[in-house]
Amino acid sequence: MTAQPWNQPIPEPATESTAQTIKLAEQLNTVGASFFGAHWCPACKEQMKLFGKQAGGNLNYVECGLPNKYPDQLRQCRDENIRSIPTWTRPGSTRLQGVQSINTLERWSGLRPEPLN
Repeated sequence: MTAQPWNQPIPEPATESTAQTIKLAEQLNTVGASFFGAHWCPACKEQMKLFGKQAGGNLNYVECGLPNKYPDQLRQCRDENIRSIPTWTRPGSTRLQGVQSINTLERWSGLRPEPLN
């Protein structure tokens, strides 16, 4: 993954991505996952910080807090009935609300199998 200029409405994290978070971002995109948030949301910034610059810049991030600047993204937030942020969605799966650990997102995306009981 090559370094590209930051293109997300949410502030760029100061942290660098790891091989693990880059692979996870690729998997999340493969399964059609979306990360709904707002540029002013502390929890959303914390979620993005877990991914770091490189992986975070490649997430399918949907900005719900700038309706005049991103009206199409606001429409997505309404269509998905987003009531709290951050929220993760993907087709055919339950949504995740709140800051999620990298391990949780790896399991949810199918990158890592669920542990056997």
